[in-house]
Amino acid sequence: MAIINCPQCAKPISDKHKQCPHCECQVKELNEEQLQSMQREQRIRKQQRYMNQSFLALILFLGGFFCLYFMHPEAKSLQWYGYTGAMAVGFIWYLVSRIVLIVLKKKK
Repeated sequence: MAIINCPQCAKPISDKHKQCPHCECQVKELNEEQLQSMQREQRIRKQQRYMNQSFLALILFLGGFFCLYFMHPEAKSLQWYGYTGAMAVGFIWYLVSRIVLIVLKKKK
């Protein structure tokens, strides 16, 4: 008995199961073409999720930058720390999500 990933929901299941207990996908009835199609759709959904995260991170970074640039908060004040923190978190989040996207594209 081996543990495999469900082609539809990617959760671990036994290779003896006829259908996935999580999403009820009929695993035994799928041919190779259907399996590849499901895996491709799953990879695309994952890429879209990370793309959305990178856009949110970019918005956070730009929001912090524009607030810092246009509002001119006093140095070392609570607002200044908030805007700089938003910029730092947004920038790091953006970089990490883009690196994950690059890795996902190379796995094809």
